[in-house]
Amino acid sequence: MEFDVDALTELVADFCRARDIYTRSRCRVVYKLEKAFEIIDRIGPDRRWKTIASRRSGSDFPSSNNGMRGTTVERIVYDLSLIEWANDNSRRAASSWYLSHTVVSAAHWARFSHAIRAARKHGLGWMIPANKDVLIVPRPSLRRLEDRPNVLHNDNGQMAVEWSDGSGYYFLRGTRFSENLYTKIIKGELSLNQASLLENADQRSIALSYMTFDQLVHRSAAELLNVGVKGTALYRLPLPRRIQRDRVHGYGGYDYFIHMRDASHPEREFIEWVDPRVAVRRDAELCQAQAFGITLDEWLSITQEG
Repeated sequence: MEFDVDALTELVADFCRARDIYTRSRCRVVYKLEKAFEIIDRIGPDRRWKTIASRRSGSDFPSSNNGMRGTTVERIVYDLSLIEWANDNSRRAASSWYLSHTVVSAAHWARFSHAIRAARKHGLGWMIPANKDVLIVPRPSLRRLEDRPNVLHNDNGQMAVEWSDGSGYYFLRGTRFSENLYTKIIKGELSLNQASLLENADQRSIALSYMTFDQLVHRSAAELLNVGVKGTALYRLPLPRRIQRDRVHGYGGYDYFIHMRDASHPEREFIEWVDPRVAVRRDAELCQAQAFGITLDEWLSITQEG
C-alpha cells in the first residue's frame, strides 16, 4: 500500500491545531506500530492528549457519524504489535499499560473528525502522541477472506498483515501461524500426525483442512466408503486422539470428506469436508448435495441434465 505522506501529515496537524495540542509538537510518519512503541517508551507520552475527548472542535466535527469498516482487523493488528513489542523487549505487560490509553485509533476518530476521516482514506491507521512528537502510523497491507472482511487470511504465500518494511504476520482463516508452519501447510508438507501435534486447536483444524488428497488417502489411511453415480467418492479418515478431542462430542474418531474431479478437466480435483451426521449414511452423492445446500433429488437431476 502506498501512502500520501504529505497529506497524512497535514491532516493530522489540522486535527491537532483544531484542538489546541499542536504547540511544541511536530507530526512525523513512523511506518510500523512497534517502532512507534519504542519511541514513546523512550521519550514518554504527550499528556495533553489525556483530555483529547473534551477538546472537540466544531469546525472539524463531521455532519454524519458513519460506521468505519475494517476496525476489527485493525484492533487485531494493534494487539499483536503490542504483544510482539513487549515480548521482544522482555517487558512485563504491566510496564506498557499506558500504551492502551495513548495510542489513538484513526478508525475511532474518523467518526468525530473531518480531518481524520480524510487521513484514514489516505491510509492513516493510528496516531501516537509522544512528547513533542505526534507519531503517524499508516495501516499495513491487510489481506482477508473475500466474504468475511473481519477475518485475516491469505493462502497464496503472502502475509495477511504486511508492513512497508516487509515484516508482518501470516494468517489462515483468522488464525496466526509462524512463517515456517504456514509454508508447510500451504505447500502440503504437513502430515496428519504432525498436524495433531500442534498445540493450538484452531491450527490443528486448519492444517487438516489444507491436506491434499494424496496425504489423506495414501499417507493417512483414509477408507473409501462409497462412490456415487457421478463419480463422487466418500472417504472416512481415522483421526489421531488429539484431533478427536477437537471434534463435537459424539462424532466419533473420524472425519469425512468427498473427492471429486472436474468432468471437463479431469486433472483438477477437489476435496470437500462433510458433516459427519450426513456422512454416516455412506451416500457420496447425498454428501455432495449437502455441500451445495440442495436436496439429493435436486443434485441428481442436475447431474442427469448435465
